[in-house]
Amino acid sequence: MTAAKRQPLVAFLYSVPMLQEALLTTLDNIADVQAFPAGRGDVTGLLRSVKPDAIVVDDASEADEARGWAKRHDAPLVHICLRDQTIRVLRNGGWEVTAGAGDETIRNVLAGSLFGRRNGS
Repeated sequence: MTAAKRQPLVAFLYSVPMLQEALLTTLDNIADVQAFPAGRGDVTGLLRSVKPDAIVVDDASEADEARGWAKRHDAPLVHICLRDQTIRVLRNGGWEVTAGAGDETIRNVLAGSLFGRRNGS
């Protein structure tokens, strides 16, 4: 019997409960998602405790707070901008923007961040 490979752990800080429910279902086969309501403060402390492989947020202030931790730990940070219908991904210290904010787009951007080839690979 072989040991099952652990799926990446994604911390999702959400302000929109319906998005949280949809994302849990969409990411079920590629990651273990631990969801936390946004706006509770001390995002850095939470991330330090959880040690996620990637971070997803749907709130600009949460994205700003998570940015430093993500950069220090080389963890993908995905910011879902519902108002603009875009997804921002923190790469090499800057934000890359992708149009669309549907479930599949979020899944694809996150999968690319977790499993895609990095520059120089």
